[in-house]
Amino acid sequence: LSSLQYLNANINNLTISESFLDSGSEFGGINDPAIKALGWKADKPSNFAIKGNSKHITDSLGWYTDVPVTLKDKEDKTITIIGNFVRIDNGKTELMLFFGMSNIRKVQDVPKPNKNQFRIKLHGKTYIIPIFSKAPVVKDLPKEKQDQVSTNSSSPISEEDLKKSA
Repeated sequence: LSSLQYLNANINNLTISESFLDSGSEFGGINDPAIKALGWKADKPSNFAIKGNSKHITDSLGWYTDVPVTLKDKEDKTITIIGNFVRIDNGKTELMLFFGMSNIRKVQDVPKPNKNQFRIKLHGKTYIIPIFSKAPVVKDLPKEKQDQVSTNSSSPISEEDLKKSA
């Protein structure tokens, strides 16, 4: 499983906190909460399933065409790219947008995770968009585990030291 490469993206001044490049998906996607926040209606119906990097398969719920997505390059310049995205219901509440291979090829690049950059070519100019990985979030760790973790990690005294002092 490759780790996702995130980037900062906006649509109509709406920040999409979960924006990432998904080279495992042919199409770009946008989830229900983002569409609801934008108040949009689908441009065209869609009737196929999508499988991306997560290996999770979801149904498509309509096409949104010519969507202007605003990115910032490493010099803080604003770049707007136009893409087609399919609506999905991924069961999440966070706003989500992902760029599939069709979006990535349109801007003539392959993401370079080891360089933390996504190069976009528009009108003969190359823009370098910073990308980053997110650390996995561990949710609902049982209370005993939290105690063990904090006790073990914060204790500079080894068992040997305890035996010596006894």
